[in-house]
Amino acid sequence: MIINTPHLLRQLAITFGLITFSSGIAAQQPEWQLGAGAGVIDFRLYPGSRDNKTYLLPLPYFTYLSKYLEVDRGLRGLFPFDSNWYLDVSADFGLPVKSDDSAARLGMPNLDAVIQIGPSLEYTIDGKRSSTREFRFELPLRSAIALDIEQQTNEGWIAEPRLVYEQRRSGRTGLNAKARAGLRYATQSYHAYYYDVNTSDVTPQRPLYQADQGYSGLVVDISAAWRHDNVLIWGILRYENLNHGVIDDSPLVEDKHYYFIGLGVTWILASSP
Repeated sequence: MIINTPHLLRQLAITFGLITFSSGIAAQQPEWQLGAGAGVIDFRLYPGSRDNKTYLLPLPYFTYLSKYLEVDRGLRGLFPFDSNWYLDVSADFGLPVKSDDSAARLGMPNLDAVIQIGPSLEYTIDGKRSSTREFRFELPLRSAIALDIEQQTNEGWIAEPRLVYEQRRSGRTGLNAKARAGLRYATQSYHAYYYDVNTSDVTPQRPLYQADQGYSGLVVDISAAWRHDNVLIWGILRYENLNHGVIDDSPLVEDKHYYFIGLGVTWILASSP
């Protein structure tokens, strides 16, 4: 399915633009790259949905790497205050959902694209930030901002303590890979945005529901990118398990297993000397 709706394409470009793939380790001297590519993504509409979508997307590519700032895999700033501790910037996303595409949400308001951004306290357990291998603990705290076409609203906060293993290529050719596993906790307002059923939305199959704050589920991410010369071939897999979460009883939770899969290719068209 090729996207032909300008508003939806714009929202997807904003959110999926957070998923780019590293061109190498952070540099001492600033380095930048500019490119373009295309990707195919297949995903459940939201965690808990039984319905899925498949999109073909044109994707811009931009990275900026310096000692303390990376615009790469989203916006990431590195502020070291100890050899193993870092205060970082964490970003994530939630894709927009047209409720007519969801059997559970039929007749309810659409879900906008949601950008999540905030600080992340990180500790390197093994390896180094400046090396090709690192195993670390991350504790991100992100604000969720819904991107309506006319306004932006804060929809709550998410905390996601997790373990991360990252393998970085040492040169222009090779494989980058990253695996993350963690637990997600969120405020009542964040859960309400996705899982509340208000009085006006009640049907015989969809009872009134008010979400609570607390544990949302287990989150696992795996991503990889192979680079040869100026070509990147990449893939990403996200899995979420909603079992034992506080939103278990929402009528909008049809399936407690969520996935997001993406595959694509990027051509690097220009770069710093």
